[in-house]
Amino acid sequence: MSRRGRSGPVISLFAFQDIITSVTAIVIVVTLFLALDLVQRKQGQASESPVVLADELVAKIAKVEAELTKLRKELDNADELVKQVASTSPAELKAEIVRHERALEDLRRELQRQEERHARLVAQEQAAAADKFDLDPLRQRIEQTVRETREMQGQLDQEKQEDRVLFTLPRGFNKEGWIAVVESGRITVAPLGRAAKPQVFVSTGTIFKKSAADALIDWIDRDRLRSAYFLVLIRPASSRTFSELEDAFHDKSISFGFDLIDAERTVLHPERGAAP
Repeated sequence: MSRRGRSGPVISLFAFQDIITSVTAIVIVVTLFLALDLVQRKQGQASESPVVLADELVAKIAKVEAELTKLRKELDNADELVKQVASTSPAELKAEIVRHERALEDLRRELQRQEERHARLVAQEQAAAADKFDLDPLRQRIEQTVRETREMQGQLDQEKQEDRVLFTLPRGFNKEGWIAVVESGRITVAPLGRAAKPQVFVSTGTIFKKSAADALIDWIDRDRLRSAYFLVLIRPASSRTFSELEDAFHDKSISFGFDLIDAERTVLHPERGAAP
């Protein structure tokens, strides 16, 4: 049998062996470094652990000593109380208990009195609030009356300053009363006994002239005042106007009386007329 010759490429394993050798060397080196670091850490912990333990022990000892001191103080106080109780007779203890019970009862009664007083104060406050609510309308009426009184006082003071003549109708007079102030070419009228703005009548026209008396009579007819009574006040230099008014009153059968008044005397208020 003849040996056959090899054919094809030749496979070499030297490169793969080199890679395996390199990786194994790297793993060994890393393992050595890790082992060295672990040994150093163990040595550091071994060198530091006694110091840490000593500090912890000192802190625990201080805490235990503080608790021991506290317990000793409590024990001393308890011993003192025991000694006081032992030195006190049962009768004295009973008397002390009775005294404290009486003091407690007094405090309870005082508390009850304070609560009752508080309840009374609350009731008084509620009653005061209710009274205030009920008195509000009365207070408003009083304030309104005070305002009206002040206004009337102001009007009275103004009337005193004006020095105005006031006229009234006689008691029992049944007719409606009016006052008429006659000036040259002008007649001003206002009702007696009530506030009203005066009415003014003047002469008008040139060709078809209409006197102030004619204008007043037209107004009397329009307002149906023929049954009223007119008090005529005559100022100086107004005789012609009064004569015309007198004739008109006689023609219409209107009741009137007259009197003289000087030129400076104030008779009618510009807003209230003949009223005070």
